[in-house]
Amino acid sequence: MSSADVVLSLGGKTPRELGMRVLRESQRPIAPSTVDNIVTVPHMHGAYDFGAYLGPREMPLECALVARNSIELQRLVTALAVHLIGSDGRPKTLPLIFRSQPDRQYFVRYSGDLQIGRSVGLGTFTLPFIAFDPFAYSIYRSDEINVDSRISVDSRISVDTRYRYSITTARNLIVNNYGTQNVQPIIEITGAFSSLSLTVGGVQFIYTVPMSGTLTLDFKRKTAKIGGQNVLHNTNARFGILPIGASPIQIAGSGMNFSMVIKFHQKYV
Repeated sequence: MSSADVVLSLGGKTPRELGMRVLRESQRPIAPSTVDNIVTVPHMHGAYDFGAYLGPREMPLECALVARNSIELQRLVTALAVHLIGSDGRPKTLPLIFRSQPDRQYFVRYSGDLQIGRSVGLGTFTLPFIAFDPFAYSIYRSDEINVDSRISVDSRISVDTRYRYSITTARNLIVNNYGTQNVQPIIEITGAFSSLSLTVGGVQFIYTVPMSGTLTLDFKRKTAKIGGQNVLHNTNARFGILPIGASPIQIAGSGMNFSMVIKFHQKYV
């Protein structure tokens, strides 16, 4: 593997398109640093441990811009700055994909100081990226997986896994989350029902009035919408999580005649 092969794409562009090489010295830590919740008490040894969360993941990339002369080098510098910073003057959040895991992406942004060492047509620098959401996500959504999906050899995903269903009676579904972290899906229901109960991760969500149209349930944002209309008041507002591996989703209700799609991106440490 050449030094230019460390990163597959950054913000939808390859390093070559940016006139850049990302060197092997670039850092990708095993795991993010922790944010520990502890309380110390005077005159007591140690501390009370209330667990921890993961902090932002620092991912500095060692880079080089390669040009024929100093004028072309400056053009590449300017183009890279435009790629990193939006028209509002704020750093963009960009998907970063490493060649060693082409089916996963981190969402990073430039944070810190960006100096460059120049020598004729060569510019060397450290690109200080931070993923404030420290997790990696699959580049495809669960319901979009097919035989053409770019899947890494160490992924447990299967193109035969189902995330689309036709519902006319009460059912127990087995849904697979092949990532290493729990996820909060979007469930889209198109059709009609008189009443509905969805149990996801052991938490029962109830829709209490008849519905006709397309109902979108966002388990992360805790929202329920028909089109742009907020209909959360028609529910008990309880949203579960989809755990790792194969887990049941229980569907019950009356007057059910709808299609259902479960949408999420696999999530990894």
